[in-house]
Amino acid sequence: MHRFLARALSLHTLFSLLLVVAVCTSATSLRADSVVSIKDQHSSLTLSKQLMLLEDPDHRMDLEDAKAALQAGRFKAVDEDHLQLGYNDSTYWLYFKLRNDLLSHTADNREDRFYLTVDYPLLDNVEFFHQRQNQLFTMVTGDIYLFSQRYFNLNNYVFPLALTPGETGEIYIRVFSNSSLFIPVTLQTEQSFIDQRFTLDTLDGIYIGITVGLGIYNLFLWLGIRSRVYGLYVLMVFNIMLFNTSINGLTFRLWPESLTFQQIPVYLFSYTSGIAVILFGMAYLKTHSSHPYFHRLFQVLVLLCLALIPTLFFLPIPLSAKLTAGITVVCALSLIGAAIRSLMAGYRPAVYYCLGQGAVIISVLFTALTSQKIIPLYHIAPVVMKWCSAFELILFSIGLADMVHNERRLREKAQKETALAQQELLDSQIKLNQDLDDLVTQRTRELEQANQLLRDLNTKDDLTGLRNRRFLNEALPNEYRRAYRDKAPLSILLLDIDYFKQLNDTYGHQFGDHCLCAAGRLLEDCTRRPPDIAVRYGGEEFVIVLPNTDLDGALTVAEKIRSAFEKQVIRHAGQSARVTVSIGLASETPLQRDEHEALLRMADDLLYQAKANGRNRVEAVGQSSPPKENSL
Repeated sequence: MHRFLARALSLHTLFSLLLVVAVCTSATSLRADSVVSIKDQHSSLTLSKQLMLLEDPDHRMDLEDAKAALQAGRFKAVDEDHLQLGYNDSTYWLYFKLRNDLLSHTADNREDRFYLTVDYPLLDNVEFFHQRQNQLFTMVTGDIYLFSQRYFNLNNYVFPLALTPGETGEIYIRVFSNSSLFIPVTLQTEQSFIDQRFTLDTLDGIYIGITVGLGIYNLFLWLGIRSRVYGLYVLMVFNIMLFNTSINGLTFRLWPESLTFQQIPVYLFSYTSGIAVILFGMAYLKTHSSHPYFHRLFQVLVLLCLALIPTLFFLPIPLSAKLTAGITVVCALSLIGAAIRSLMAGYRPAVYYCLGQGAVIISVLFTALTSQKIIPLYHIAPVVMKWCSAFELILFSIGLADMVHNERRLREKAQKETALAQQELLDSQIKLNQDLDDLVTQRTRELEQANQLLRDLNTKDDLTGLRNRRFLNEALPNEYRRAYRDKAPLSILLLDIDYFKQLNDTYGHQFGDHCLCAAGRLLEDCTRRPPDIAVRYGGEEFVIVLPNTDLDGALTVAEKIRSAFEKQVIRHAGQSARVTVSIGLASETPLQRDEHEALLRMADDLLYQAKANGRNRVEAVGQSSPPKENSL
């Protein structure tokens, strides 16, 4: 009983396996025997899931081997809407059957013509095989063959087919390429093929018309204005046009007898258009003066693109494609970063650059991601890149026009201001004739005020608000001569913030500038007498001139300053620190009229002595009392 049950289970298992094999075999045979039928004169079919696919990694299979592989069931059904295989070293065979089921036929012709198109002009080798009863029709094309050898002088690869009504033909396509293996196969009737060619030629004409029109328009502007930015825009327009037409295969017509330039134009014009876009961006955004960091980065990127151009002649195409994509993304992101910085700084024309470069970034990232099969829709990548670049060029042209408008508006404003100034001058002359004495007095007073304001501006330090070294060079000799004339003491304090360089390195230059500002306020608080002078001498050094102050009084002021610095905590942007100062103090009653420089040098020497003796201290010397130290 047990033996019978085991035998029954074994038979059931064997029957199940045979059933599974039969189902799989029938499914494969069904796809292999399925036929693409054309019934309408205006049919245009994008073939993908109707195709069978076979990979030939060794590149050894010929047509007979492919037929044998089809009979053996080695062809697999394509499950993607668009056949995108990425960068691949293998050869691929495609297969499908085609039947002519047209309801109406071309008059006076026994056969109807169909057109099979592989619409990706960057493929290296595409071979078509049409098995028609006992006849075989073949055609070989690709960008490793001369453009002049093509059956049709078209950008893409087209294979004509002929079938009598009701006839079925077998189609094999053999493809290999060093570029991305994107194989968009389209089957069309003759009428549909002609209609589509008209549409495609119209769209290409619109794009080329836009770019050439923009280029010529701005070329004449450049010839008239002689502004460098217009010349760079023209250079950019024609390079971008060559790049996009290379992707679509249009530039093959420029060198129909050159195989080399059929292989590398996409990558060559990618580099040259990148160089042109960067140079235009540098001029348009004025990076030399407004963004020196980005300016140096762009110079490096231009040199890198120039250095990579010769590598196109010996590097493998897949590596060149990846290098081109990487450089393009870096350039685009850097340019839009500089544009955003310019926009934040209030440069209005940067709006157009941000929008245009943003569109290019979207198209570049889309193309790079789809070519690596990270996201789908690679079949529309050339179209996206072409029209995004057209959008970019239009926006850049609008931006240039806006610049011209702004310049004209500024010129008109200047002319109006000039005319207004002339009218005001005439009115002033009339008024001068009426009341000359009052006007002269008023103008003189205003001129004196303006001169005084100018003197104040020229003698004030912008950062700390203290007087600057220019003021000291004028005031110190005068005070020294006054002290000599009055036989009065004169004291000079030379201060230096301790470890200021280390402070800058630790907290940053902004914090250091804040410390200098705080030091300026503190010194103003400690020198309240009208004749006292507080000066920023240079960097982190300050000078205090104390007229009519002897050594004891100057020591009191110096110690007050030193103590105030020591107690103060400087805070800025979430950071805090204490700083100290070293002070050199020199005091004397002048015995000669013009020895102020010697007194200043004496204070400087004492400052260095204070630093050498431990910093945060006062080193002093004077004639009326012996040298005195005050230190912590």
